[in-house]
This record gives sequence, C-alpha cells and structure tokens, in this order.
Amino acid sequence: MSKLSDHIRRASKAEPAPFGFAAAARRTPSPTLLTIVRLSASESGKAGEAAKGGADAVIVAGDAGQLKDAGDAVLGAVPGKPDRKSVSALREAGADFVVLSADAPAEAMLEEKIGFVLELRAELDDTHLRLLSDLTLDAVIVPAPKSPFTVERLLELRRVAALARAPLLVEDDGSADTALLQLLRESGVAGIVVGAGAIGKLGDLRERIVAIPARGKRREEHAEALVPAQAQGHEHGYDDDDD
Repeated sequence: MSKLSDHIRRASKAEPAPFGFAAAARRTPSPTLLTIVRLSASESGKAGEAAKGGADAVIVAGDAGQLKDAGDAVLGAVPGKPDRKSVSALREAGADFVVLSADAPAEAMLEEKIGFVLELRAELDDTHLRLLSDLTLDAVIVPAPKSPFTVERLLELRRVAALARAPLLVEDDGSADTALLQLLRESGVAGIVVGAGAIGKLGDLRERIVAIPARGKRREEHAEALVPAQAQGHEHGYDDDDD
C-alpha cells in the first residue's frame, strides 16, 4: 500500500464521536479531505513550501532529478516519459506514487512498490469506468466540476466514483467553500488538488475542510425520522391477527 493510499484511507474513515462535553471540547477535528499541491517542472522547488503550508501530498512533474524534498508530505510525480523505466527511476528517487494519463504505455503499471493515480481528461462510458477497478489504482484525478454544481453534475461525479471504485481527487483553485467541499466528499472525492498559486491558501482550505459536518449525520437523522412512521402501525394495533 502506498502512503497516499494510506492517507486516503485514514481521512475517509469516520471517527467515533467523543464521550462527554470535556472530551468534545478537547478534540481537534481531523481533515476528511486531503490537500494536494501539483507543481510543474519549473515549480518543483516549491515542494518544501507546499509541505510547510499544510499539503498532505505534493505532485511534481518531470524526471527523477526534479524531485525535491517534500518534508512530511507524500511525494508523487508525473513522469515526462511515462514508461516503466521512468516510473522505476522515480520510485528510486523517492516518489510514493506516479500520475499517469489514459494514453500512457500500459507497461508502466507493471512496476511494483509504487502507487498509481490515473488522470482522466475525457469522459469514459460505464464499461471503461468499471474496468478501472481492475487496475487497483490509488486514486483517479478528475477535472474541477463546472459551476454551478448542479444535481446532474453531482450525479455524474458519483457515477465515476461508483463505477471506477477508486477514490477521486478533484482539481480546484483553492477557493471551494465548505458546502461544495462537503458535496464533493459525499460524492466519493478523497482530496483536492491545487496548483502552486494556491499554496498560500492551504491554511484556509484546510479550515474549510475541517468545518465539514461529520460523515453519516444526515443518514442518521433520516433513519430517525422514519422510526415513528414505521412504528405507527404497532401503536394503533394494526396486526394481521386483528383482521
């Protein structure tokens, strides 16, 4: 398992509510979405800055020689030449995962002990999305949803997540509000990918992510709302034996 996959798993895991007022007051909520900074080859020197700014992962474009120290952040790479040899060199240089496009040579995915993230730029039909689940991807990067974020666009995002059976990473400029972030998270999104220009916004972005309501709250409320209706027949004695 790559470090990226482990980070996604931990962020996606619902945390049990603390007991008692004092415990709740002491608890610092953990972000339920990852913040990921993507850098071009010419911006690779900002990897450390992104990590200090709070990035969970940093993706650098280029070959092994362009990977820089990313501190505590997970380091990913976009190989300039996405073949197996380049992927192997990036792994040896410290990359935890690589980002590949759909037209990358398939042999690149034969490399072991490194994670793979697929970047989708074209819309795939249901059959191709289902087949993605066979690739054991760490995640799939999808473009930022168009504004306004309608129900139709929400359903399309959920279609990709459900059929691909892989966590989604969504591109953003770092300005998504808490409501949009919650909708993305509930649609299978595990992380937000921003560019170098948003490094200074990482702190505010993480605060908005922490402010997202806990998972499952609406489902629990919905289930509780159904109880009186379900119990009503019993309260009035509507049993088969009374007929």
